[in-house]
Amino acid sequence: MAELTRQDVIKIVASSHQPICLRGVDLSGLDLSFLDLSRVNFSYANLEKANLTQAWLQEAALFSANLAGANLTGAILHHADLIGANLSGADLRQADLNQATLCGAILSGANLREIQHDGTDFDGVQVSTSTIWPAGFDQGQYILFIESGGCPQPNHDGNRIYSPFSGA
Repeated sequence: MAELTRQDVIKIVASSHQPICLRGVDLSGLDLSFLDLSRVNFSYANLEKANLTQAWLQEAALFSANLAGANLTGAILHHADLIGANLSGADLRQADLNQATLCGAILSGANLREIQHDGTDFDGVQVSTSTIWPAGFDQGQYILFIESGGCPQPNHDGNRIYSPFSGA
């Protein structure tokens, strides 16, 4: 259960003149849609099933945050730090992930359809066959880990990248 309400978060953001730290806070299931949460530190926070539709999360710190099942449709995650974040089953359709870092994030079952991803670092992310990629996405340029029998397996061997999604 969330430790704060939407109104609490709005008050914190509106009254703060310093960087906001919500590190490790339970915000699961909260409706944070359309809020400007740029530069907020959500590292280790629980945002499971949170509604972040069209939220501004530019330069937000989401290091190891739990965003499983979260709705991030149309969210602005430009330059966001999503290293080690759990985005399994998250809906990221039409999100702006330009220049974001997702190294080591879990994207199993995530919907990435129509994302913007110029300069985004996907190296080391964990994916599954149910991960939905944007049209024309070249998975071969990243080192991805594919779920296989409950254990992620690297999709590379030397310099060759293997992907069950592309048939390579």
